[in-house]
Amino acid sequence: MAILNINNLKKEYGIETVLKDFSLNVNQGESVALIGPNGSGKTTIFRIITGQEYFSEGTVSVRNDIEVGYLDQLPDFNSELTIYQELEKVFAEVKRQIKEMQRLEEKIAHHGEKAEESEAHSDDLETTMREYSELQHKFEKGVGYEYQSKIRQVAAGMGFDEEEIHIKTLDQLSGGEKTRVGLAKLLLMEPDLLLLDEPTNHLDLKSVEWLETYLNSYQGSLLIISHDRYFLDNTIERIVEIKNGRNEDYSGNYSYYQKERKRRYEQRLREYKNQQKKIKELEDAIEQLYIWGRSRDSEKMFKRAKAMEKRLERIDRLEKPRLKGRKMKLELDTEIRGGDDVLFVENLAKSFDDLKLFADLNFELHRSDKAAIIGDNGTGKSTILRIIMGEITADQGRVKIGTNIYSAYYRQEFEGFNPEDDLNTALQRETAVTNSKARDMLASFLFTGEDVFKKVNQLSGGEKSRLRLLQLMSGNYNFLILDEPTNHLDLASREVLEEALQEYQGTILIVSHDRYFLDKVVDYIYELDRQELNKYFGDYSYYKEKKKKQIAAQEQQANEEQKSEGKLDYEAQKEARSQEMRRQKRLQELEAGIERLEKELSALESEMTAEKNIDNYELLQQLKDDYQTKNDKLEEYYQEWEELI
Repeated sequence: MAILNINNLKKEYGIETVLKDFSLNVNQGESVALIGPNGSGKTTIFRIITGQEYFSEGTVSVRNDIEVGYLDQLPDFNSELTIYQELEKVFAEVKRQIKEMQRLEEKIAHHGEKAEESEAHSDDLETTMREYSELQHKFEKGVGYEYQSKIRQVAAGMGFDEEEIHIKTLDQLSGGEKTRVGLAKLLLMEPDLLLLDEPTNHLDLKSVEWLETYLNSYQGSLLIISHDRYFLDNTIERIVEIKNGRNEDYSGNYSYYQKERKRRYEQRLREYKNQQKKIKELEDAIEQLYIWGRSRDSEKMFKRAKAMEKRLERIDRLEKPRLKGRKMKLELDTEIRGGDDVLFVENLAKSFDDLKLFADLNFELHRSDKAAIIGDNGTGKSTILRIIMGEITADQGRVKIGTNIYSAYYRQEFEGFNPEDDLNTALQRETAVTNSKARDMLASFLFTGEDVFKKVNQLSGGEKSRLRLLQLMSGNYNFLILDEPTNHLDLASREVLEEALQEYQGTILIVSHDRYFLDKVVDYIYELDRQELNKYFGDYSYYKEKKKKQIAAQEQQANEEQKSEGKLDYEAQKEARSQEMRRQKRLQELEAGIERLEKELSALESEMTAEKNIDNYELLQQLKDDYQTKNDKLEEYYQEWEELI
């Protein structure tokens, strides 16, 4: 049964039509995603549903008994309240019921203390008891006394710990933290129709995965705007794409949408080509009839030509289908090769006041490596990038950048723009190009027409992201350091960025919560957990699978230890744990050794095939001997690794 109906909606901003003939139905208990390029009208639809925006044509109806919940991008909070107090406001009615039950309990107890048993007294007691019973039934039917644990559960899911929610006031929170409080409050309200606009923004991976689990068991209906493709795959059963102001429906998650969109495109392209062929045949036939009519002075031929022209006019012409709309063009080239050793981080430590982020961090990057740092919010991922770039100083350790390495830094809130610059000027500050060339480059990033005269301070978050990416593309960098590069980018732009980074020959270090993006781009992952950095030799899916196995192994070990507690003495248990720690340490050493030897063998292969060494037989023999020695060592490492795994 439909709880929301939108039919033939039209919405205009001045002379620009954003939505035309847009329709959408959401059924009870259904989870639907709205997708489309930035500026296609997704958030506008939410604001129309909640009555915050008008529309010029069409109908919008929400079933009368339906409560709609919508998270405002700028939640209005009482800044003096703690996080817990703000979330507790959701349960104002529950708290009122508790107070009323306490009042009735006292009244009943007071009746019991009276000795007299007048008829009026008895009637009053009976009325009070009935009132109490009804209220208690209503209370128990709802969330009841569990509301406090529910607040803690949802707050923890949003990344707030038990102590934090009772101590931190809302005026102490960042914008992202306030958004998380707003989302937690909305989830606690449990409206019948939940409207979520980019709910995974400002959430770390752990919170996103918690939210996915929560929404999959949600009893109400969901209408979600998101560019997080992994999230859409895990939570959505239907996708509505906004295309040229109209709706196109897909009965499946994001992976289904990708396949089905391509199938529909190919089918429509065939239909378009067939129609074009038919139109061409008719046009050729009409032209031939006119030629014959003129040459033979035949009125009959002219009549046949005109009849055929009318037939041609009646054809409902199909638009040429496009698989994708306008998208930015991004090519990340580097002419400077740079050294094989790009980055060394040794014994890095950083604290802010009493908060210790990490200590004794060690990692390195080599030419063409594509790595990511992941971890919970507040663990220090962005801090590591800022230390590498020299923006802040480490408490301990050192960072060494390799020879001929030219780095570029993309961060979430880039502050290097002059807000009064127009786009041409902003681009020319980074690269020496003519006005004409700058405009061509801006056009490739979807800044066309009057857009180029906009001031930077007039740009949206997504537009600023595109401008910063264009600046990076314009420079000759061989080491890219990217902090949440997909934030503010729509799905099409994310795909373009992924393709560009896959082809990029330089080195990349990324901080990102976009799991789909990580799977497409990175070769290995560093997890920042409990102030330590752990390396996983694969993409996000590999990391996730490895973590599952590690957790399962730890649980199994704990169970076995618990079972054998009575059988093993203290020294035996200690030795067993020590052996396991030695095994894990040796595995890490072997994996690092394998990676190092493979890089060294690759470098030796390049030397052995280099044209400059082709006649140097003595050097070639040395290289060959070195290659054989390292290759034998690599085989030993592989065998030992297989035995230990």
